[in-house]
Amino acid sequence: MSETQARPLRVMVVDDQEGVRMVVADTVRYAGHDVVATACDGEEAVSQARAHRPDIIIMDVQMPRLNGAVAMERILQEGTASRVILMSGEWRSAGYTTSDLLKRGAAAFMEKPFNVTRLFELLDSYSRS
Repeated sequence: MSETQARPLRVMVVDDQEGVRMVVADTVRYAGHDVVATACDGEEAVSQARAHRPDIIIMDVQMPRLNGAVAMERILQEGTASRVILMSGEWRSAGYTTSDLLKRGAAAFMEKPFNVTRLFELLDSYSRS
């Protein structure tokens, strides 16, 4: 049985903190994938997903204008991305549980500060499917 060949993913990174966007984007590139867009809030994420149609979006939950959970639902409903990984250090204060976010459609959830190895594993898995 042959192993499925990995392919580079087209990734969008969304976080209201520029430093976090940069670190996540650099991590994605280091893993061999392309960062096709970044956004700083949920409204911009919906717009950028329409414009770039990424394979996967890595998005913060707590953001201004539109939170990541609602933005994810819109993006998945529109079909402008196939998977969304949500991440947050404060999702509980917004009234979410991990199971809530997964039921809403998140492919995965990562706590901040995010675990680089876990992100590599998720990207590798998605690049083979």
